[in-house]
Amino acid sequence: MSNRKDPAWKYGIEVEMDEQKGYKYIQCKFGDRVLKGGVFRMKEHLAGVQGNVVPCRKVTLEVREEIKTYMLANESAKKKAQLMREERIDNCVTLNSQSKKGSSSGSVSEKGIRGPMDRFVVNVENDVVEDLGGSDKGVKGLEKEARENTCLDIADFFYENGLAFNVASSPSFVKMLRSVGNYGRGLKSPTAYELSTSLLLKAEGKTQAVVEDVKKTWAKTGVSIMSDGWKDMRGRQLINFLVNNPYGTVFLKSVDASDAIKEATLLFNLLDSVIEEVGEDLVVQVVTDNASNYKKAGEMLMEKRKRLWWTPCAAHCIDLMLEKIGSLPQHQHALKKAKKV
Repeated sequence: MSNRKDPAWKYGIEVEMDEQKGYKYIQCKFGDRVLKGGVFRMKEHLAGVQGNVVPCRKVTLEVREEIKTYMLANESAKKKAQLMREERIDNCVTLNSQSKKGSSSGSVSEKGIRGPMDRFVVNVENDVVEDLGGSDKGVKGLEKEARENTCLDIADFFYENGLAFNVASSPSFVKMLRSVGNYGRGLKSPTAYELSTSLLLKAEGKTQAVVEDVKKTWAKTGVSIMSDGWKDMRGRQLINFLVNNPYGTVFLKSVDASDAIKEATLLFNLLDSVIEEVGEDLVVQVVTDNASNYKKAGEMLMEKRKRLWWTPCAAHCIDLMLEKIGSLPQHQHALKKAKKV
């Protein structure tokens, strides 16, 4: 039975057709087109996915985005479930009970590339299997020792290169290990030259594609411009400008504002130029620190551009509150002791 919770059912009606042949036919409410193949084809029709069906030309932008978002989330959930299944399979090591007689049902490819059966077997010498007698306890011991040796090599890489230990929790680190494992033996590692040229350009292209996808949604939702001020080791006052909307945050640029940071009028001119760069029609609010110079610049912005708001950064406000609390005499002693720990 079809999942009637699928959002596509809101925009289609199931209809009876002559010689239905087991197919489910759904009629689109926007264009009256009847689609064969069930609710999935209906979603492709509404989302504008070409190949299997004709895209709907009358669907609203809101509905199209709703269906696209649902399909992407559903695909992501399926991929996650598949990866979890693969991990469970990879953690299972099975040996044929006839291994000691030389009749193994599968083996690791001589070329080092893993085949579909390689995830179910481990490459163990025959004499080792004979000594173990095929016992589960012995196999688990081998698996544990092999993992410890592999993890030690990974740990050496961390130690020799001064990597933070929490890098091991990075999704890209886990993804890298999975890719290496799926490739199998004989992988030629990337060179320093490849990492700094061709691979870097490909990674940049992927990132830029994500940024462009987010930018396409700016007109739909509007954006917030966020400024983040900081000081570098040379004492320069830098401001990072970022553009945020519900679909993500995009880094716009970093500006040396050493000459403008203390003057409200210069800050106003800087913020105003950023709004002009993004597009006034897209900007809903500008978020900055709560310092007096920023506050004055924000007021000047709202005076010039009536459609947007200046908003003080909540994190900066909380930081100022904590500084005030910490300066109270009853708290200073405790803070001094805490700083010594």
